[in-house]
Amino acid sequence: HLMNRLLIALLLTAFNTSAIAYSDYRCSIKRVVTAQPPPNNTLKLYETLIGKTFTVERSSGIMAGALKNSYLTMPQIIDRGSKDNSFKAVTTLRREDGSGAGTNIYTLVINEYESSEQKSFLFSQNDTVFFGTCESD
Repeated sequence: HLMNRLLIALLLTAFNTSAIAYSDYRCSIKRVVTAQPPPNNTLKLYETLIGKTFTVERSSGIMAGALKNSYLTMPQIIDRGSKDNSFKAVTTLRREDGSGAGTNIYTLVINEYESSEQKSFLFSQNDTVFFGTCESD
Protein backbone atom coordinates (compact mmCIF):
# COMPACT_ATOMS: atom_id res chain seq x y z
CA HIS A 1 0.00 0.00 0.00
CA LEU A 2 2.85 2.40 0.76
CA MET A 3 4.31 1.79 -2.70
CA ASN A 4 0.94 2.56 -4.32
CA ARG A 5 0.61 5.79 -2.33
CA LEU A 6 4.13 6.87 -3.32
CA LEU A 7 3.41 6.12 -6.96
CA ILE A 8 0.15 8.08 -6.86
CA ALA A 9 1.85 11.02 -5.14
CA LEU A 10 4.62 10.98 -7.75
CA LEU A 11 2.12 10.89 -10.63
CA LEU A 12 0.06 13.74 -9.13
CA THR A 13 3.20 15.84 -8.68
CA ALA A 14 4.27 15.18 -12.28
CA PHE A 15 0.77 16.03 -13.52
CA ASN A 16 0.61 19.28 -11.55
CA THR A 17 3.99 20.56 -12.79
CA SER A 18 3.30 19.63 -16.40
CA ALA A 19 -0.17 21.21 -16.24
CA ILE A 20 1.50 24.63 -16.24
CA ALA A 21 1.82 24.98 -19.99
CA TYR A 22 2.79 28.25 -21.59
CA SER A 23 1.88 28.90 -25.19
CA ASP A 24 4.59 30.24 -27.46
CA TYR A 25 4.57 33.73 -28.98
CA ARG A 26 4.43 34.89 -32.60
CA CYS A 27 5.78 38.43 -32.86
CA SER A 28 5.88 41.14 -35.52
CA ILE A 29 8.45 43.94 -35.64
CA LYS A 30 6.88 47.43 -35.96
CA ARG A 31 9.73 49.86 -35.17
CA VAL A 32 13.48 49.95 -34.53
CA VAL A 33 15.80 52.54 -32.98
CA THR A 34 19.50 52.64 -32.23
CA ALA A 35 21.69 54.72 -29.92
CA GLN A 36 24.00 55.63 -32.81
CA PRO A 37 23.50 59.11 -34.32
CA PRO A 38 22.50 59.52 -37.97
CA PRO A 39 23.59 58.86 -40.62
CA ASN A 40 23.47 55.30 -39.46
CA ASN A 41 23.98 52.32 -41.77
CA THR A 42 23.21 49.86 -38.95
CA LEU A 43 19.76 51.38 -38.49
CA LYS A 44 19.11 51.20 -42.24
CA LEU A 45 19.98 47.50 -42.15
CA TYR A 46 17.72 46.79 -39.17
CA GLU A 47 14.85 48.83 -40.63
CA THR A 48 14.59 46.13 -43.32
CA LEU A 49 13.27 43.88 -40.53
CA ILE A 50 10.17 46.03 -39.95
CA GLY A 51 7.14 43.89 -40.78
CA LYS A 52 9.11 40.65 -40.34
CA THR A 53 8.21 38.05 -37.73
CA PHE A 54 9.85 35.82 -35.16
CA THR A 55 8.71 33.30 -32.57
CA VAL A 56 9.52 32.95 -28.90
CA GLU A 57 9.50 29.54 -27.26
CA ARG A 58 8.03 30.48 -23.91
CA SER A 59 9.42 27.47 -22.06
CA SER A 60 13.04 28.27 -23.01
CA GLY A 61 12.99 31.92 -24.14
CA ILE A 62 14.59 31.01 -27.47
CA MET A 63 13.74 33.35 -30.34
CA ALA A 64 13.76 32.20 -33.98
CA GLY A 65 13.06 34.00 -37.23
CA ALA A 66 13.89 37.62 -38.04
CA LEU A 67 15.32 38.16 -34.54
CA LYS A 68 17.35 35.67 -32.52
CA ASN A 69 18.75 35.61 -29.00
CA SER A 70 20.58 32.29 -28.79
CA TYR A 71 23.76 31.89 -30.79
CA LEU A 72 26.29 30.19 -28.51
CA THR A 73 24.50 30.68 -25.19
CA MET A 74 20.94 30.08 -24.02
CA PRO A 75 18.50 32.71 -22.74
CA GLN A 76 17.75 32.90 -19.05
CA ILE A 77 14.06 33.41 -18.29
CA ILE A 78 13.67 36.02 -15.57
CA ASP A 79 9.84 35.92 -15.49
CA ARG A 80 7.43 33.69 -17.44
CA GLY A 81 4.80 36.44 -17.48
CA SER A 82 1.34 36.54 -15.97
CA LYS A 83 -1.66 38.82 -15.59
CA ASP A 84 0.57 40.95 -13.34
CA ASN A 85 4.02 40.74 -15.00
CA SER A 86 5.84 40.80 -18.32
CA PHE A 87 7.62 37.81 -19.82
CA LYS A 88 11.36 38.58 -19.50
CA ALA A 89 14.40 36.78 -20.90
CA VAL A 90 18.06 37.81 -20.96
CA THR A 91 20.93 36.34 -22.96
CA THR A 92 24.58 37.26 -22.59
CA LEU A 93 27.37 36.34 -24.96
CA ARG A 94 30.84 36.94 -23.62
CA ARG A 95 34.13 36.78 -25.45
CA GLU A 96 35.02 33.61 -23.51
CA ASP A 97 31.75 32.05 -24.74
CA GLY A 98 33.24 32.11 -28.23
CA SER A 99 31.84 35.39 -29.54
CA GLY A 100 35.20 36.51 -30.88
CA ALA A 101 36.13 40.15 -30.55
CA GLY A 102 33.38 41.44 -28.26
CA THR A 103 30.42 40.78 -26.03
CA ASN A 104 26.66 40.97 -26.61
CA ILE A 105 23.56 41.30 -24.46
CA TYR A 106 19.99 40.58 -25.54
CA THR A 107 16.88 41.38 -23.50
CA LEU A 108 13.29 40.52 -24.37
CA VAL A 109 10.24 41.90 -22.57
CA ILE A 110 6.71 40.93 -23.66
CA ASN A 111 3.88 42.66 -21.78
CA GLU A 112 1.93 39.51 -20.98
CA TYR A 113 -0.20 41.46 -18.49
CA GLU A 114 -1.83 43.56 -21.25
CA SER A 115 -5.51 42.65 -21.59
CA SER A 116 -5.55 42.62 -25.42
CA GLU A 117 -4.50 39.61 -27.49
CA GLN A 118 -1.72 41.76 -28.99
CA LYS A 119 1.00 42.08 -26.35
CA SER A 120 3.61 44.79 -26.94
CA PHE A 121 7.27 43.75 -26.86
CA LEU A 122 10.69 45.33 -26.59
CA PHE A 123 13.81 43.47 -27.70
CA SER A 124 17.23 45.03 -27.23
CA GLN A 125 20.33 43.81 -28.98
CA ASN A 126 23.22 45.78 -27.51
CA ASP A 127 22.40 49.41 -28.48
CA THR A 128 19.56 48.61 -30.89
CA VAL A 129 15.94 48.29 -29.72
CA PHE A 130 13.07 46.65 -31.61
CA PHE A 131 9.39 47.26 -30.79
CA GLY A 132 6.28 45.44 -31.91
CA THR A 133 3.52 43.09 -30.86
CA CYS A 134 3.24 39.41 -29.98
CA GLU A 135 0.35 36.95 -29.82
CA SER A 136 0.22 33.63 -27.99
CA ASP A 137 -0.17 30.49 -30.09
